[in-house]
Amino acid sequence: MASHVVSQVNQGSLAAIFNSSEDPNTAVSQPVLQCVQVKPLAGQQGAPERFRVVFSDINNFVQSMLATQANHVVHDGKLRKGCFVRLKSYQANQVKGKRIIIVLDLDVLEELGECDKIGEPKALEFKAEDDNKPQSTTIATNGFYGNKPAQQQNQQQSLPSRTNPNSSASHANIYPIEALSPYAHKWTIKARCTSKPPIRTWHNKNGEGKLFSVNLLDESGEIKATGFNDQCDALYDVFQEGQVYYITSPCRVNMAKKQFSNVNNDYELSFERDTLVEKAEEQNGVPQVRFNFTNIADLQTVEKDTTIDTIGVLKEIGETGQIVSKTTSKPYDKRDLTLVDNTGYSVKLTIWGDTAQKFDVMPESVVAFKGLKVSDFGGRSLSLLSSGSMTIDPDIDEAHKLKGWYDAQGKNDTFMSHQGMSSVGAAGGRSEVTKSIMQVKEENLGMSENTDYFTTKATIIYVKQDNVSYPACLSEGCNKKVLEVEPGQWRCERCDKTHPKPEHRYIMSINVSDHTGQLWLSCFDDVGRMIMGMSADQLMELKEMDEKAAGDAFQEANCKTFVFKCRAKMDTFQDQQRVRYQVSGANALNYSSECTKLTQMIKEYLDIQHGTGPATSLFINPSVPKPSAKPTDAIVKVKCFGLNRMDLLQREGLYPIPPQAPKTLGVEFSGTIESFGSDAEKEFKVGDEVFGLAYGGAYAEYIAVSTHMLMHRPKELSWEQAAGVPETWITATQAMYLVGGFTPGKSILWHAGASSVSIAGIQLSRIDKASAIYVTAGSQEKIDFCVKELGATAGFNYNTQDWAEEILEATDGKGVDIVIDFIGQNYFQGNLDVAARDGHIVNLGTMSGTKLPAGVDIGAFIRKRIRFEGSSLRSRDEEYQGKLRNTLAEHTAPMIKDGRLKVLVEKVFPWEDVVKAHQLMETNQTKGKIICRID
Repeated sequence: MASHVVSQVNQGSLAAIFNSSEDPNTAVSQPVLQCVQVKPLAGQQGAPERFRVVFSDINNFVQSMLATQANHVVHDGKLRKGCFVRLKSYQANQVKGKRIIIVLDLDVLEELGECDKIGEPKALEFKAEDDNKPQSTTIATNGFYGNKPAQQQNQQQSLPSRTNPNSSASHANIYPIEALSPYAHKWTIKARCTSKPPIRTWHNKNGEGKLFSVNLLDESGEIKATGFNDQCDALYDVFQEGQVYYITSPCRVNMAKKQFSNVNNDYELSFERDTLVEKAEEQNGVPQVRFNFTNIADLQTVEKDTTIDTIGVLKEIGETGQIVSKTTSKPYDKRDLTLVDNTGYSVKLTIWGDTAQKFDVMPESVVAFKGLKVSDFGGRSLSLLSSGSMTIDPDIDEAHKLKGWYDAQGKNDTFMSHQGMSSVGAAGGRSEVTKSIMQVKEENLGMSENTDYFTTKATIIYVKQDNVSYPACLSEGCNKKVLEVEPGQWRCERCDKTHPKPEHRYIMSINVSDHTGQLWLSCFDDVGRMIMGMSADQLMELKEMDEKAAGDAFQEANCKTFVFKCRAKMDTFQDQQRVRYQVSGANALNYSSECTKLTQMIKEYLDIQHGTGPATSLFINPSVPKPSAKPTDAIVKVKCFGLNRMDLLQREGLYPIPPQAPKTLGVEFSGTIESFGSDAEKEFKVGDEVFGLAYGGAYAEYIAVSTHMLMHRPKELSWEQAAGVPETWITATQAMYLVGGFTPGKSILWHAGASSVSIAGIQLSRIDKASAIYVTAGSQEKIDFCVKELGATAGFNYNTQDWAEEILEATDGKGVDIVIDFIGQNYFQGNLDVAARDGHIVNLGTMSGTKLPAGVDIGAFIRKRIRFEGSSLRSRDEEYQGKLRNTLAEHTAPMIKDGRLKVLVEKVFPWEDVVKAHQLMETNQTKGKIICRID
C-alpha cells in the first residue's frame, strides 16, 4: 500500500472520539477512515433501508450505522469495502459495551482508490473508568465484524455529538432522532417543533379526553410526539412552532401509527409525566423544515389518500366557505386555493378551520406545503391535514426557481388541470390486476407504504361465526357502533342520539381458497349480505330463534365462489404489524365472462419443437398462459420483436440461458403496457407505448419485463425501428464505452461491419469523433454500405483480403486502439496483430468456435500490453442493465430522435413467418435489423 494513502488516514482518531475527555469537534475534526465492511441491516417490511458499516483508523475499528439520508453513497456504488471516507457529520455512542458511530454525512474519497484492509485494526478498548458508565441500548450488534456479544448491562452511555457543538453542558449527551428506538432509555434530543396542530378531544364508551401532537425535526430525521390529558395541559403551551427544544426521557418510544401521521419514521414519541421539555437557548444548528416535494404534474401517478409535500405558486384564492359533515353534523370552515408550478399543471388545494379563516397570503406567492392528502375528487385535488403546515416564500432553491420561472413566463402561461382525469378508485390510475392467492403473497402485496389493489377469484371455505356483525346507528349515513345504555335504549356518541333498536351490519372474516393457496379476507355489510343471502339483522334474529338454522346458513355460505375486489395494506394490531386484506366489492361468477377471460389468458407464443432444432422447428404454441408480473414488472402487449444472433444459437441449444430467463426466445421488443406489478417504476402508466430489453420471452404476444428496462417510444421511431434498438444499441454502447474504454481520438475496428451491433457502433464512433473507423465484411456491397452510408474510414473483405495486413498498412503499422470482435477463434491471431500498443480487444461472440488453433502467438499480450476482455449483456444483473438503459436514454436516444443516428431495418416479417426470418438471418446477407410484427 502506497505510503501516501496510509498517511491520509487519521490513525488513532477513533480512540480520540470515544475516549478523549475533549469535545469531539476539537479532538478530531472530520476524520479520514477506511471502510472495511458494508452490510444491509435486517429491518421490518416496509421500513427504510439501513446499512451497517465498519470503519478502521488502522489502529482500531468501530461499528457504524448510516443515517438514511447518507444511504445514497451505497446506492451509488461509492461506499464499498476498501474505500476511504471523510466523516463530515456523525454521532458517537456506546451500545451494549460496543462503540457505535451514527454517520449523518460523509464524503467518499475516490481519489484514494480502494485496497485491502490496512494493518490489523483491533476492536476499540474501554477505558477502565468506562465500566462504571451507563450504556445505551440503541442498536444491537450481534457480533458484527469481529466483536463478540458483550454481556447485557443495565446502564447506558451517550457520547458527545459531532453535530451539536453548541449544546450546553447539561445537554451534552444528545441523541439524533434517527437513533431513537423502543430500546433506548436515557436520552435527550435537540429538535425543532415544525408543526403544532390544535388540541383535539374525544368522547366514547371508555370516557373522554384530549391530546395534542407536535412534529420534531433535527438534521438526522423527523418524529411525531403526542401528549395525552395531563401531558396535554402541561406541555401544549410550552411548544411553539419554529422553536428548538431539548426533550429528555422518560418518554415512551412506540411503533408509529402511520394512518395518523405525515412523518416518515417507524417510531413516534408519547410524552410521560416526567418527560422534560426545555426551550434551547441556542436556536441555530437545527433545520427549519424538511420537504419531500412531489410536483403537480406527477399527482396523477400518486395513489389516493397518500400524504405528500408540494410547492407551487399561489394562482387563485377562493372565499371562505363552510360544509357540514355527514357523519358528525358539525360545520367546518374551508377555503380553496389554486396552485401552479413549472410542469404546466394546476391543482385545487383545500385548507381548513383556523388556517382557512386566518389565511392572509398574497396571490403569486410561492408556498411550500407539508402534509397534504391526495384525493381523487375532480380528478386530483389536495387537502391540508391538521398535522400539516405551510411555509410562505421559503428560502430554498425550489422556491427561488419557481419564483424566477413565474415572473419570467409562468404568469402568462395556460395550465392544465387534473379535472376530468378518470377516478383511479382502488388502483391509483392502474387497473386492478387479477391475481392468484400465491401471487398476492409472493409479490408481498400490502407490505409497502402504499395500498395495493387486486382482484382474485376464490371460493369461501370457512366463515368465522364469532363477532359476525355489530349494532349500528339507524341515522342515515352514520353506521357507527351504538351501545345499549338501558333496555331499548341504544346510544350513538357520534350523532348524540338514542334509538330504540340498532341495525346490525356485517363485519365478517372469511377464509377463501383457490388452486394456489388460502387467504383471510375482511368483508363489510354489502359483501356480507351477498355471501349470507340475508341481512345481518335477519341473521341475528335467526341465531336467537333457531341456532341450528343459523349454523346451516353459515354452512350454505361455504363453497360459494366469487370474484373479490380487494385492497391490501399494512395494519398495526396490538403493536404488531400485519397485512390486512379488505374486500371492497364482490361479484358472483359470470360463467360467460370467465370463459372469455380464460381464453384471453391462454396467449400464443413461439416455441421450438423438441426444445432445440433448426429454423423449421419454430412454431406458434397457443396453449401457454399469459405471463404474470413480479413486483417491479410490467406486462407489455408486444407489437414487434427483433431478431438477434443469440436467438439462433439458443434455438439450436448452443447458448447458455441465464437462470432468470424464460425459455421463450427474444430479448428486445416494442409494445404497449397493459398492467403492472406492485412496485413498478412510477414514470410509466397503462397504455404507454414502450420499447425495451428483457432476459427472454419477446417472441410472444405478451411479455413480463422489469420497468427498469423500459423506455418510452419516441414518435420519431416506428414500432419496427423501436424493437430493433434495445439489444443492438445497448450492446454497442457497452462494448465501446464501458468495456472498450473508448474516448474521442481513439481508432476502432468493428468486425462484422454490416451486423446490427456494428452498424450502431460505427455510427457512435463517427459521432463521438473516433480518429479512424475500420470494418470487416464478407462482400464489397457491405463494405461500401459501411463506408459510404455509415461513415467508416475503410473496410476490408475477409473473403478476398488479409484484413489484418490491410489494417496494419492503413495505420502505418500502429494498429487500432480498440477491436470489437464477434468471431472468436478464426480472428484471435489477427486481432492480436492489429491491436495497437495498450490496445483493448473486446470479444462479444465466438461464431467461428472457441478453441484456438495450434501456433497462435500470444506474445503480443506482453509486448504491446494488450487487454483482452469478453463480455455478455444478457447475463448481467438488472441493475447493470438498468444503468445501460439510462446511458442509452441520455446519450444515444436524443441523437436517434433527431436523425443523427439511424436505426436501419433490413426486413419486417409477420410473426407467423418467423421461420423465414431466422433463415434470412442465417444467410449473413443482411445490413440491418430483422423484425417480426404481431398483428
